Amino acid sequence: MTADRWPGEARGLGEDERLLALAEAGRRFAQVTELPELEPLAAELALEVLVASSASLSKLEPDRGVLRVLRNAGDLAAWEVAAPTDEVYNVADFPLLATTVEEARPWYGDLDDPDTGEAHHRLLREMGMQSSISLPIMVGTRVWGELGAARRSHLPPCSPGDVAAGKVFCGLLGAAISRIEERDELHALAYHDALTGLGNRRAVDDRLELLFSQTELRRSIALVLCDVDGLKLVNDRFGHDAGDRLLREVAASLTVVAGRYPGSLAARLGGDEFCLLLEGLSESAVQEAADRIVAVSDTLPLGAGLSCGWSRTTEWPGDAPTPTAASRALLRLADAAQYRAKRAGRGSAALSATDEVAPSSATDQQRSVETVLRAVRGAAPTILDRLRALGEALAGQLQAANWVVSHRVGDGPLKVVAYDRSVRSDLHPDHPLHAEAEIDPESYPATEAALAGGSLHATMDVGEASERTLLAAFGFDEIIAAGRRDHADGAWLVEVFGDAASPSLGQHIGLLRALVEAAVVGAGPVGPASGGVVDEVAGGTAAPGWGDPARTGRGGADGV
Repeated sequence: MTADRWPGEARGLGEDERLLALAEAGRRFAQVTELPELEPLAAELALEVLVASSASLSKLEPDRGVLRVLRNAGDLAAWEVAAPTDEVYNVADFPLLATTVEEARPWYGDLDDPDTGEAHHRLLREMGMQSSISLPIMVGTRVWGELGAARRSHLPPCSPGDVAAGKVFCGLLGAAISRIEERDELHALAYHDALTGLGNRRAVDDRLELLFSQTELRRSIALVLCDVDGLKLVNDRFGHDAGDRLLREVAASLTVVAGRYPGSLAARLGGDEFCLLLEGLSESAVQEAADRIVAVSDTLPLGAGLSCGWSRTTEWPGDAPTPTAASRALLRLADAAQYRAKRAGRGSAALSATDEVAPSSATDQQRSVETVLRAVRGAAPTILDRLRALGEALAGQLQAANWVVSHRVGDGPLKVVAYDRSVRSDLHPDHPLHAEAEIDPESYPATEAALAGGSLHATMDVGEASERTLLAAFGFDEIIAAGRRDHADGAWLVEVFGDAASPSLGQHIGLLRALVEAAVVGAGPVGPASGGVVDEVAGGTAAPGWGDPARTGRGGADGV
């Protein structure tokens, strides 16, 4: 109500009148069954209970870092509307607005109070108001939103009595919201983390799949992953309540950062892992966001810290065949960067790093050579059979996760013609290998160089960006590969993949290159391509010295 419509505004309410107004509010709230009906009612009743010139009801969106105004009532400024569609405020601009249950409390201030904050002073001036009160609305264990009320200069400033009445009013309002939201509880739990109020893993997966449903991305997509260092120690030493509070502190900080980037999504993926999804940002802007998150480490309680890593793409990573595979690849790249940051120490953000590789013994190398050579000698004399035997035997010797043999005719695409189908591979239905994958080698410089007779090594940390995205799309952690041209106008590539259970493969790249050379040189001739798969022609005699592992390819440089 406005001042001229309600005479009680000018004189305030007595204690009995306050109690009657609160009782009426509780009765009216109990009759409402839908949030769209509750929103305008709450704003109108707040005018009476809080003796305000204007009132607003806002919803906190912690995953986006904003406070969204749902309803305004009373004497509004020219730019305000009763039911706004785009009136939002960044949480980061209002330091007195708490987003955690532990810190949430009512507060009031006016234009003469410097502690109110410049952003709030500016808002009061734009509204034409002198003082205001802000009251958190609690629903269960989360801050649902805020009830704000403002007074013009002819009214007395807000007082502790207004705060007390406002707390009761918001308690009644929170109970009504909780009752209404219970009907949609399953949907809310499906997309939000109950402890922190952020989005959850499903919310991130669905957003990524929606973004990757575009054939060509309209703007960049970036993921910043954050791991809470020390959560287990906090749980063990101070109890799980302290651990839950720490997680809410991290979520509140992510909410503040998310509010600086329109369209972002902050989420808790599970346990101590959090995520910030960003769209349309440059690499430097993503790094800035990661640095903002890492800076939170200095403010977290109980000595906890954050490790943070990120990945960014402007196209489908690694020729992933489906939106699900593309989403998974981007997550794996960010996870690898986060793991590097965690190894680097508390409170660090990273994009790439180089792993040290421990060399194997000469005896192990010799044993691997002999085993693989026996397998190649026992295979049929076609190139494909020999390379298939090579891949299977070498992957077994190196405890690798998978091997792939691919072939290219002329300047055509590189096609997968053989790979390990064992249980160890754990391939998803939309895995690239299930589609008899084809890639354009020109999009993968190190792969193209290897096809000419060279080799490549890449991990989730090391290698050209294009090769690492392909590795992420295939769902592995490391790759070594070597190529060789055949007797006709074709080229072969053997790739050996490692996962978390595999020893490091990088030290074996020279061995793989020599074995591929030997296998191709000693094979029989190859026929023309037919139906996209090379016709294999038996025959031919092994070339002298084909088993010498010292032989190397013709030209080409290792991909690093």
